[in-house]
Amino acid sequence: MKKKISQLAIIAVISQLFWYCANVGMPTGGLKDEDPPVVVKSTPAANALNYREKTIYIEFDELIQLKDYRSKFIVSPPVNKQPIVEARGNRLLVTFEEDLQPNTTYTLDFADAIADNNEGNVLESYSFSFSTGEYIDSLQVSGNLYDADDLSPSEGVLIYLHNNLNDTAIQTLVPIRMAKTNSLGRFNIRNVSPGQYRIYALDDANRNNKFDQPGEAMAWSDIIVDPDFEYRTFADTIRIDSLETDSVSYYEKLVYTPDSIQLFKFQHDYKEQYLVSEERKERAKLTYYFNRPLEEDAKISLTGKEDISDAFIMDRSFKNDTVTFWVKDSTYYNQDSLSISISYPMRDTLDNPYTKADTIAMYFFEIKEKKKKRRKKDDEPEPIPTIQLKNVKNKLDVFGQFHFSLPAPATEFNTNAVKLYNHKDTIPAEQPFEFIHNKHQILNYTIKSEWEPGVRYEMIIDSAAIFDIYGLYNDSINAQFSIKSLDSYGLIRIQVLNPQENWLVQLINRKDIVVQQKYIRNKTGKIGFRYINPGEYMLRIVVDQNMNGKWDSGNYYERIQPEQLIYFPKKLNVRKNWEDNHGSWDPEIFNVDNFSRQFRKPKKKEE
Repeated sequence: MKKKISQLAIIAVISQLFWYCANVGMPTGGLKDEDPPVVVKSTPAANALNYREKTIYIEFDELIQLKDYRSKFIVSPPVNKQPIVEARGNRLLVTFEEDLQPNTTYTLDFADAIADNNEGNVLESYSFSFSTGEYIDSLQVSGNLYDADDLSPSEGVLIYLHNNLNDTAIQTLVPIRMAKTNSLGRFNIRNVSPGQYRIYALDDANRNNKFDQPGEAMAWSDIIVDPDFEYRTFADTIRIDSLETDSVSYYEKLVYTPDSIQLFKFQHDYKEQYLVSEERKERAKLTYYFNRPLEEDAKISLTGKEDISDAFIMDRSFKNDTVTFWVKDSTYYNQDSLSISISYPMRDTLDNPYTKADTIAMYFFEIKEKKKKRRKKDDEPEPIPTIQLKNVKNKLDVFGQFHFSLPAPATEFNTNAVKLYNHKDTIPAEQPFEFIHNKHQILNYTIKSEWEPGVRYEMIIDSAAIFDIYGLYNDSINAQFSIKSLDSYGLIRIQVLNPQENWLVQLINRKDIVVQQKYIRNKTGKIGFRYINPGEYMLRIVVDQNMNGKWDSGNYYERIQPEQLIYFPKKLNVRKNWEDNHGSWDPEIFNVDNFSRQFRKPKKKEE
């Protein structure tokens, strides 16, 4: 019996082996290659001295490819003409097209442009150095670059070191060393010699390594950089599995300093000003579009009738980049063609202001609208057009104001004919209000009052209270709107420690739009934001140096840094009918690096 069982066991094993051999699949090719290329040799050797040839050979342990190297590869110090860079099999060739400087340390910085040919594994932060002289410079300067307006890391921006400490060096001289920021805004300027330097960042539009165009975004540090090195002690935590305890040991590491420079990039208000286009969609309406807000008012007149000083009413857009002139006299606006003399402020390419004058023919082409067919009595008169309100909302926030606008400027507006009622009770009660006419946006009007949450309001304007430049008037107008209830809002409270007088606390939404803001006016630092619509927000402090109620960019020509931003280190989720007390906030311990990594996505340089 035992013999029979043994035979059956042998047969079973053989069957399993046969089944396994018969079902072998296609070869998997082994584990996926996840390692980047490794340098095996080079000519010259890394950090070689007295090398004056124009060609560099670097050999790797596998086939390589170059990815977007034209935007990533740089040579420090800068050269007049970029070297030719080629990937040939497993070799990288760099050929200079100019003579190398004597007694100079060269750094070829490839960033993450080198990868293996099969899997695309990237060789991160690779650089190669050599010297044309008897020594090689070995110090380093590193840090981070952020966009000043929101602290996003700024990628692909050049970082310069100048040994000329004059403020104008960035504008007139080529830097002595340079590097480029990576996707996290991090930079590392290698092979720096001892000495004192100024450090700059530049989006170099014309590729001449100088800040000579106002449109080039830039940054600079007020601190003079003095490169050095030191040994720092670091903790090395080792997990001992058998004992399930932590054992901490320490080791020393060579660190090049400074290694935590922070630069904040901004762009000057540089755009040249000009008239983009003009149009005349209505007989009395002449509109002029500019590429940027006007610093002074534009002026127009009827050509040949410059002595008529009150022929127009001027209206501006909110940003003052669009200006509309309404012709008051029907004698003129009924003409299909008007010759207009217009003068407006301009800026030239060097940012110098001047006034430009033009003569422009403004044409009106009347397009007759097709009338809708409808049945009517033979003696039924055509309807008389009347003034209708525009931009009216039927729901307001508690802290909001009721706005409306007219289609054309009013020549007469009897404000005594405007009444406001609240419907809190069964019988409507008259509500006191302030009537505001915007003198710059002349079509816009505002009703300001103390609103009660959840209450419905009604504005009534008697007929013939308004007449406009076309001679139209209004029928009786009834506009109703309601105020949101308190339970549709959230509330945020927080205590800012050691508040400063110029700290402007801003609540911003997901689009980085300021929803509410206020200065801290009490010594306790307690501050609250009421009537907040549900959603995701962030809190930040603007160190408002000029106390103008907004964040201001920098100006290198006047040596003014952009105003500092300090963010609360977490997002705020506001819920309906909920009060969030976020305790205390110490802005003095704000860490820009941690905040940027956690809440901001890298920004690439605009090519």
